Amino acid sequence: MSENETTPKKSSSIFVTIFIGLIVVSFMFTGYQSMTTSPNSVAKVGSELVSIEDYQREYNRQLEFYRGLFGGKDLTTQQIQQFRIKETALRNLIQLKLTLILGDKVGVIPSSEEVKAEIKKLPYFQVNGQFSINRYKDLLAANRMTPTQFEETITNQVRGTTTDALFTSMPISESYFKDINKFKDQKIQANIVEIDKEALRKTLPVSKEEITKYLADETNSNRVSSLFNDRKSSLDQKEQVKARHILFKTDGKNDKQKLKAITTLRKKLTKKNFISQAKKHTEEEAGKATGGDLKWFPRGAMVPEFDKAAFSMKPGTISSPIKSSFGYHIIFVEDKKEEKLATLAEHKDALASELIRNTKNTELEALAKVATEEVVKASSSTRKLNKLKKKYGLKIEPSKEINKLDGSTGQIQLEAANLTEIFKSGIDQDKVYTFDRASNIVVVKSSKFDNKDKTSSEEIEEANNSLKNILSRKLKQDILKDLEASVTVKDFGVL
Repeated sequence: MSENETTPKKSSSIFVTIFIGLIVVSFMFTGYQSMTTSPNSVAKVGSELVSIEDYQREYNRQLEFYRGLFGGKDLTTQQIQQFRIKETALRNLIQLKLTLILGDKVGVIPSSEEVKAEIKKLPYFQVNGQFSINRYKDLLAANRMTPTQFEETITNQVRGTTTDALFTSMPISESYFKDINKFKDQKIQANIVEIDKEALRKTLPVSKEEITKYLADETNSNRVSSLFNDRKSSLDQKEQVKARHILFKTDGKNDKQKLKAITTLRKKLTKKNFISQAKKHTEEEAGKATGGDLKWFPRGAMVPEFDKAAFSMKPGTISSPIKSSFGYHIIFVEDKKEEKLATLAEHKDALASELIRNTKNTELEALAKVATEEVVKASSSTRKLNKLKKKYGLKIEPSKEINKLDGSTGQIQLEAANLTEIFKSGIDQDKVYTFDRASNIVVVKSSKFDNKDKTSSEEIEEANNSLKNILSRKLKQDILKDLEASVTVKDFGVL
């Protein structure tokens, strides 16, 4: 993200989110207080230490991935353990450290000039397209980092990317590419539908009588209370503000001129013309299209000066110019939500319903059978499938190419066994396949692939590059696996 694309988020938070993430957020590692050998590390791979900060970033990245799978909901302690999120985060970091060790073995040693060049490229340290030593120092200071520490981070980054580049440059024979492309030319066209079993479960009816009976049992009531306690933080309504803003950027030299200009603009602003004036005058790129819309945000999401002003304003009011590290802002607060703590009483019926649905496996199987039958009947018609989409929470990918090597070109992935079954009938076919898998049911309505256009040389080259990347990743995985067997890995017991 370049400087002219930023919003008034905390400068340090942007820096953390996008690149470094070195603010140490509170995270209680079991046994952390007792560590004495490496107080700022969670593991050691050979001579490479895995820092707490690195672990926290990777752990948070894993959490965000799983939150996305669960519709943005926070994970419970049980789910974190079930999906082995902490173990996966540490495993990923061990792989990264092994890559650095491999780079050392093959002589990947970045020069100081390479490191400096990489740092100067980073947009976070630039003002008007040029590297700014003052911005560099300020951002590092905001993240409690010294230039030496940061340069070490960049050195490791260059070590890793250079080592990865070695794998992508490996030679592959033309005859191999030709054989693979012949295999990929075996393809069909299909409507592909995924029936998510958990999405179906959410549609199972639960009566008031079932809820009352369920909660009357003390064990069940305790289950509901435990689930509420696990999710309470996500159920609480945090204090939020819905606002727009106009930004005039400053660079340390033009502050007086920008303040004068934005003060003049403020005199013209009203609730009715704020959006049009924001589109015309704001120097925030995103704001030019949205009228400075920041949508809803909680306390702490913006830089301190902006945050303090926005939460002190009443809905429907416009602020005077406010200075932040980005420049001068005029804020228009459109609405506010007060903090509201969730209570068990208001959520217990919904939570009980969820737990009851989790026991209705027989009903789920019956509904899945009905849904599958309806999807199979409608599989030739995108219009009919779209009618069923809302009813069953379907994922639909019409007219997708399926080739024998890669499977589907869409997001619904077909397993190897599925591809084997489909291509038993060759490529000149018109059939419906149903694959009942652990978490979903996939229906594939196949038809002959309409290959009127000959594959261009650019497309062939792109396919070859993609294959080369796949093979290089496989080679890297195999080498790192062998390397790990010869490198001492120490876990300091923080999981």
